[in-house]
Amino acid sequence: MKSKQKNQLFVATTMFVAIILLQSMVPFLGYVPLGAVVVGASAVILPATAALAGIALGPRSGFVVAFFWATYSWLHALTHPGTFGALLFSNPLVAFVPRLLVGVIIGYLAKRFFIDREKPVWFLFTMGALAAFINTFMVIFLSWLSLTLMPYSGYGIPKKNLFLWLAGILALNFVFEFLVNGLLVAAIGRVLLKRLPKF
Repeated sequence: MKSKQKNQLFVATTMFVAIILLQSMVPFLGYVPLGAVVVGASAVILPATAALAGIALGPRSGFVVAFFWATYSWLHALTHPGTFGALLFSNPLVAFVPRLLVGVIIGYLAKRFFIDREKPVWFLFTMGALAAFINTFMVIFLSWLSLTLMPYSGYGIPKKNLFLWLAGILALNFVFEFLVNGLLVAAIGRVLLKRLPKF
C-alpha cells in the first residue's frame, strides 16, 4: 500500500472512530428508540458503524473501530455501576470480545468474498444484520459463561435457566437491531463505498 493510501486509510479509520465514540457518548445517536412501536424497545446501531468500517476499510480498521467502541463500553460500565448492564459490561470479556468480533469478522467476509467487486445490497444488509447477531449472541453467551462460573446475587439473576433468562431479556431488542442494522448498512454502505477509495 502506497503512502498516500495509508494516510487516506488512517484518516478514514479515525473518522469512523470519532463517529462510534460520538454515538456511544451522546444519547439517541447510538440507538434508535422504538417506544412508538414497542414500549421500552430500542435498537442499538453501533454494530452498523463497526460493520461499515470493516466493509469499507478492511478487518484491521474494523478491529480498531470496534476496539474503541468496546473500550468506551467497558470504561462506562466501570464508572457508572449500579445497573445490570454495567454489571455485564464491567467484565472485559463481555465488553471487548463481541465488539471486536464484529469488526474483524465483517471486515474479513467483505474482503474475502467481494474484494474488488461491487458489494450488492443483499450482501450489505446481511453484513449489518450479522453484525447485530454476533454482538448480541456473544454478549449473551459470555455473560452466561461469566455468571455461571462466578455466580452473582442481585438484579433478579436466576440460578436456573440463566442462558434462557439472558436471551429473553435481550431477545426483543435483538429483533429490531437485526433489521435496523441491516437496513442502515445497506443504505449507507451503497453511498459510502462509492465515495471512499478502495483500500
